[in-house]
Amino acid sequence: MECCTGIQFDGRFNTEVVQGTYKLFTEVKFTAILNIEIADPDKFNTMFGGQLPVDLIKNDVSRVAEMTFTKMFADGCSVDELKYKADTQADLILQDFAIAGWEARAGIRATAINNVFIEIDPKTEKMLSTMASINSVPIPVSVPAPQGEIWQCACGNNNSGKFCTECGTKKPEGWVCSCGNTNKGKFCTECGKQKNQ
Repeated sequence: MECCTGIQFDGRFNTEVVQGTYKLFTEVKFTAILNIEIADPDKFNTMFGGQLPVDLIKNDVSRVAEMTFTKMFADGCSVDELKYKADTQADLILQDFAIAGWEARAGIRATAINNVFIEIDPKTEKMLSTMASINSVPIPVSVPAPQGEIWQCACGNNNSGKFCTECGTKKPEGWVCSCGNTNKGKFCTECGKQKNQ
């Protein structure tokens, strides 16, 4: 088996970031080294006369990588995550029929995709960073006003009405202290704790 040197390839895929009413389309570029070997020298020599069909292989790998990364992005993977997960997708890309089929067609086997690198243009990078920081600002949440005073039943359930929603027990007249004593004033007659403390 004759090993061939790695060849550089690059591809591009369009991403779409939807944030509120904003839509951002950007072109993300990836580069990598593709390693191939001659699995069947006779078939290879017959089809290509001993010359490696670099452009054909690059096009197939670029197309499959483009589909893989675009799907990851569509499934919610951010551009930053793509940068770190690109290498882990190499095996899946090589298993695609378009790539694996080269061995049967031409006696060429793609063995590895190394040093996968994804980059986006600085303007888009800045826009994504700005959008991410806007999203990280906490949005005030309105809390509905309580419907009456909250009381805890002997069964442990918190309620706001006159009866416990868990066991049906009637709300005690007054308030129940943490010590268990029922009171009507501002202080517990048993332990002296203030109401709602």
